[in-house]
Amino acid sequence: MTVTDWLKARSVELGAALCTAALLIAGLAVGVPILRERIPEVFLYSFCCVTAVLLRAVIDLAVRATMFAARSLRPPAPAAVRLEPSNA
Repeated sequence: MTVTDWLKARSVELGAALCTAALLIAGLAVGVPILRERIPEVFLYSFCCVTAVLLRAVIDLAVRATMFAARSLRPPAPAAVRLEPSNA
């Protein structure tokens, strides 16, 4: 996956999370009864939606950086050894 593809995927996820949070808070502002009964949960869920996407992106970047570092530190493969029978 290229950097551009990764950024597009994370931006779509972040956009969906922000949209969900905005809808919940807008519903609360308008006065939707089921949301007004659960004001703390609405804010907590809105916060968790956005935080989960950001945390996933950070973890994904950390894993990718670790894998990149591990690949670059790997010693080169040993040269092929050719075994021939001795003429003794």
